[in-house]
Amino acid sequence: MGFLTVNGVLMTYDEYKDKQNCYKTHGMIQFAKLYEKHKDKKVEFKDLHWGEEVEYHLYSIDETKRVVKLSCDASDILSNFNKEYAKSQLKPDFKLLPEFGNWMIEAVPSAPYGSCADPA
Repeated sequence: MGFLTVNGVLMTYDEYKDKQNCYKTHGMIQFAKLYEKHKDKKVEFKDLHWGEEVEYHLYSIDETKRVVKLSCDASDILSNFNKEYAKSQLKPDFKLLPEFGNWMIEAVPSAPYGSCADPA
């Protein structure tokens, strides 16, 4: 059985499923507020840039028990990654960012590739 962490409390899916509508509702409210705040913002076409995005999902696999669990340690991984590169001479050409849950990490380019008007 898989587990989720909600507000620091480990929950099974059965314990969490009754809360799904509440989280969906709050997500829609947040989206609506962000939309209202930014709907009139204009960005010139030449200022739109493009890049890549890779999402990593973190899992822990116990092959002897044949169990796969979400590994909720993305914040630790991001913290360690940022500390290592802060003291290193090497600078990666990508950034690691938190994604939806503490079991997901997103990798994006350090700088966008260029304008949408001139993708070459």
